[in-house]
Amino acid sequence: MPFLIVFSIFISCDEDDKKLPFKYSHLGLHIIQTDKTALGGSLSVPLPGSLYVVLERKAEEIDNDDYSYERIINAARIGVHAGIADVLSSISSRGIKIIVKNIFDVYAELGIKSSAYENDINSFSEDDAKANVIAGIRFGNPIGWEGKLFIDFSKDAELKVKECPAGSICTQSIEYELDDETDQKYGASFAYNINKRNSVIIEMSSSKIFDSSLKLGYQFNF
Repeated sequence: MPFLIVFSIFISCDEDDKKLPFKYSHLGLHIIQTDKTALGGSLSVPLPGSLYVVLERKAEEIDNDDYSYERIINAARIGVHAGIADVLSSISSRGIKIIVKNIFDVYAELGIKSSAYENDINSFSEDDAKANVIAGIRFGNPIGWEGKLFIDFSKDAELKVKECPAGSICTQSIEYELDDETDQKYGASFAYNINKRNSVIIEMSSSKIFDSSLKLGYQFNF
């Protein structure tokens, strides 16, 4: 964490007073490393004003002690972003007006995500979608190094074997059920904008339910 703070300060200091706005439009391809390697993709498209829409898809394999399964996650969110100066506008205290510069963006995204689970024995999809909420800040130079700090509040589910009641003889095939729990993911992402159209990113995040992950990716900005 101290490294992230120092790196954030370094990026933020490398800015002109007339900072270029961040882009919220890209097509990305990602490799995500947990206990297994997963693949993902994302699409972000700007809407009128400060709104934008994000579509994501990720395919991953999860290992438990007794079994493993594949999970495919699809997510759709609507986001809103603004410079910190636009949010606070100005701070007034006892007649003294303090102007706040747009040193970083704040953003929030709200949407839904659905998960499909599959293994060698059985496969099924969730009956309902789950809320997907992400909020964070974005700082740095949109034509050089930039970074994000974010938190993901989402209800997630882990697959587990449905146990046979004690004293019963279960002859049917193995059944699975979802163990729902509200997850909290904390993460940091850093991107290097090679030029106006191409960027490479690295992202680290932790989870209450699943293993921590490391994501490497490429983004085409438009």
